[in-house]
Amino acid sequence: MTIWICTGCGLEHPDSPEPPPVDGCVLDRGEVGVEERGDLGPHGRGWTTHAELAAQPHETLRRDHGRGVYSLRREPRFAIGHWSFLVRTAHGNLLWDPPAYLDEEVLGLVRELGGVDVIAVSHPHMFAAQVSWSHAFGRVPVLVNADDQEWVPRADPVVEYWKDHAEPLPGVELIQLGGHMPGSSVARTSDGTLLVGDTISGVPVHPAWVSFTRNYPKLVPLSPAVVRRIVRRLDAYEYDRLYTLGGDTIDSQAKAVVHRSADSHIRWAGGEFDRLT
Repeated sequence: MTIWICTGCGLEHPDSPEPPPVDGCVLDRGEVGVEERGDLGPHGRGWTTHAELAAQPHETLRRDHGRGVYSLRREPRFAIGHWSFLVRTAHGNLLWDPPAYLDEEVLGLVRELGGVDVIAVSHPHMFAAQVSWSHAFGRVPVLVNADDQEWVPRADPVVEYWKDHAEPLPGVELIQLGGHMPGSSVARTSDGTLLVGDTISGVPVHPAWVSFTRNYPKLVPLSPAVVRRIVRRLDAYEYDRLYTLGGDTIDSQAKAVVHRSADSHIRWAGGEFDRLT
């Protein structure tokens, strides 16, 4: 039996003797799903395995953000090509938005940083190889928001569901914000680092700005009401740094950046400047 990985999005699926059909990924439900459910729509390119990915020429990039936060990404990129984060604490390590592959190189890098005590994800597009990563580190818990349960491609006893707020390790909390997908969440450390997946997204041409998007491939923005809800929810917490799955980094005054960006988004999306268009 083989664990099959979608080459379009990087999510691993249940083991089976033969690969699923090309359009068999849990995140591929057709065009209606893209608009109403938040999946990725048609994106099937085929299937691969961890062994095949390990055999391909590649390296794992590692960044040290300070304050116990590290990020990892495969180069050349595979599937969505996101950055994964490892947060080191005195009470254990959090693996956030785990990689879509496992090999001795990336496992060795993570072991050097102290291993993994719990895994959590920002939203279903980042499920990646969450179960395989858990098994590699002694079947540690994998925390998935209950509102995203329908997208879990590989069920396993290590998967645990939560809603609204959770504290997987002392001083590390998960906060459900919704928006991009119903269970979209962020992770916050006790010293004010916010890992946002793409619940909040960076802007490559403007390093001191963020955006709020429902559908990234189609660049569909969130409504003003939802952006207000996200910012209001985050206002209950202090944070000064923000890191996205795309590699965008805001190393200071992140809360002010979120507020400034949200205000502009709400004014434009709400029609205040329609006279200029």
